[in-house]
Amino acid sequence: MLEGHDVPPDVLTGVVHWLRKGGQNPADRLDVLRSMALKGSTYCWKDGCTVVGHLKDFRVCPQCKTARYCGKACQAQDWVTGGHKDTCGGWHITK
Repeated sequence: MLEGHDVPPDVLTGVVHWLRKGGQNPADRLDVLRSMALKGSTYCWKDGCTVVGHLKDFRVCPQCKTARYCGKACQAQDWVTGGHKDTCGGWHITK
């Protein structure tokens, strides 16, 4: 039923279980998830950014290591006007 999906069997078993438990058709949902993974998604933390790509291509904030940005411009703008400056300090322990 799920041929063509390049997901490890043990992961696939768990995903199928939870999709069925949630009342969804696993084959349909996996097609959607696979399509999204292949084309990428919007991972930039800056509100309004519509850049689509793969997670590995987005820059990680060097301080909190949580926020991701498509480039320096979005990172700088989010730091100043997006509020990341206010929340970033809370992610790491101060000495």
